[in-house]
Amino acid sequence: MSSLLLEKLVKEVRRYQNRDFLHAAMSVCAITAYSDGEVSLQERYSIDYAIDNVEALKTFDPERAIEILDDYVYLLKQEQEGGEEGAKNELYKKIRVFEGNYKKSRTLLRVAHLIISADREIDPREEKEFAMICNLLGLDAKHLWRQISAQKAL
Repeated sequence: MSSLLLEKLVKEVRRYQNRDFLHAAMSVCAITAYSDGEVSLQERYSIDYAIDNVEALKTFDPERAIEILDDYVYLLKQEQEGGEEGAKNELYKKIRVFEGNYKKSRTLLRVAHLIISADREIDPREEKEFAMICNLLGLDAKHLWRQISAQKAL
């Protein structure tokens, strides 16, 4: 078997294994970025940074990740405007898949923190969503916020 074919096979397997994580990560991005009713330019840059640098997301086409994100933000906007009901709950379900998987949960929360703190103004609605995501994953929000903030300061 050629090494090129083997590399492609390994990449495809990783992509398949991480598909749920991609959807969970884009759900986290959409929920945290849109929690204050808009997605700022700084938040968008932070999302792009996460897509390019989170190991579990590197196997995916960044354009596909952004398409998923845009779809999720659109659903949240529709729900806020009185249209699509239950959109946020559907995104929460995608996140909850990783309850009990501490490493992937922690990565999702680091992505959330990155986006929430992107514009250096932490809105109470963003904090509420961070706490909700922690709750979905079965983790302590206050402890993790402090832990992630301390690591970011290093």
